[in-house]
Amino acid sequence: MEKLDELQRKEMEKWKGKYLMTSWENYADFLEKLGVPLLLRKLATMGTPVVEVSYDEEKEEWNICRTSTLFYRLIKLRSVDFKFKLDEEFDEITPDKRDVRSVVTVKGDRFTHISKAKKEGVTGHTVITEFNGDEVVRYMTIDKVPNCTGVMKFTRMKEEKDVKVSEIEEDDDL
Repeated sequence: MEKLDELQRKEMEKWKGKYLMTSWENYADFLEKLGVPLLLRKLATMGTPVVEVSYDEEKEEWNICRTSTLFYRLIKLRSVDFKFKLDEEFDEITPDKRDVRSVVTVKGDRFTHISKAKKEGVTGHTVITEFNGDEVVRYMTIDKVPNCTGVMKFTRMKEEKDVKVSEIEEDDDL
């Protein structure tokens, strides 16, 4: 974050934390038009995502970790880390296995993540993550279908005790 002015750095510090998804608009349609297979679409829309935004000062690397959960976070379905350094291009394999070249920039209260396809037949996408106090909105568009926008809204999670989930042990008597 050295490239940013002091005011921007202080503002971005406030972005760190956990956010629980409160709503989505057009997300299933967005995933379908992106070319995500049916099974992955079902998994993606079945749970309630929790997003955690963090920053590793030593590596100068941001991470937006998205975890899909069921039953109010009692069962973790899938967790995906998205690590990046601001303004540096990197190769990325998306969760739906698209091979893209990406860059994330920051301006004002938002990250802009632009992915470009590395080979024909694969589409790129743009995700704008906008921070507004305890609210986060993610706007997702597809290069090949610009009129299809998915919107996910999140609210900051308040600190609470972790719920302990016990595994069911196999019982030979059953």
